[in-house]
Amino acid sequence: MNPSLRPNKSTIVRTKMSSSMGLRAVRAGLRVLSPRAPTLAARWAEQLFLTARRHERPSWEAAALASARAGRIRHEGGFVPTWTWTPPGARGSLEAPPTAILVHGWEGRGSQLAAFVPALVAQGLRVATFDAPGHGDSPLRRASLVEHARALVSVGRAFGPARAVVGHSVGGAAILLATRLGLQAERVALVAPPTTPAAFAATFARTLGLDESLEAAMIARVEARYGLRFEDLDVRADAARLRAPLLVVHDRDDPVVAFEGGRLIARAAPRGELVAVTGLGHRAILRAPNVIAAVTEFAGAPAPAPTFAETIDGELYLRDTRW
Repeated sequence: MNPSLRPNKSTIVRTKMSSSMGLRAVRAGLRVLSPRAPTLAARWAEQLFLTARRHERPSWEAAALASARAGRIRHEGGFVPTWTWTPPGARGSLEAPPTAILVHGWEGRGSQLAAFVPALVAQGLRVATFDAPGHGDSPLRRASLVEHARALVSVGRAFGPARAVVGHSVGGAAILLATRLGLQAERVALVAPPTTPAAFAATFARTLGLDESLEAAMIARVEARYGLRFEDLDVRADAARLRAPLLVVHDRDDPVVAFEGGRLIARAAPRGELVAVTGLGHRAILRAPNVIAAVTEFAGAPAPAPTFAETIDGELYLRDTRW
């Protein structure tokens, strides 16, 4: 693993901002603290930025998990909770069937993608999902795109190499970042993916009323924690390096993650494909039958054989003859 992406062992205090009253109190506190103790204000803002609200699972998600096998895998001094569904014909077999891994988005849970499970299992795939650090039932408290990606690498080691990895929103960006860290997948499907956390940081700063200096100090602390600039987290570069086929499904009028981000990711990938939908928004898209069908058909197909140019022999041959 890149040393700059190794975990920082410091803890983080979870602060709730679920109510408008709580948000006003936090904004007022930061406004008073910033000129008097800017370092403390920046530390508090960073803690808030790396904290995701945890929402209760609705009944349909709980019912979906009841049919799965619950487990956990070790991850960075703690564990990540996992759930798996296995095709009936593969139960008891000594050889595990090919796997599809489902990756949730910011403030989500692995069970949010459970609507994909029946169709993927019907394709003969074992399906695995998990709650990323700082989300759902995970005991790990800090949340970020990098934490998401590192947890996915651990899940991939436990259940992979994967036939397909399917991610929603930040989970989609985390998949691409995870390929930089060693995640292996034959196919990648992204639903409403952002290109970078920069837009989220700007929205966060506006919501908390951070002035420019405090916003910059907060970002500097996050960058120092992970040894990465925000520019390094633009996953279009990872899409451009991706050899696996890539499918992006995005609503043209997505109010949370702009459609343009998904379009740019699909265009950057050598084998990228974009499916544009309308009327589904950012979350209902995860339960839309046409989206489930498109992703399932894509994920269930075996990876195409590499062209001669993509093999080591082909690379050496073409390098000698390209002139």
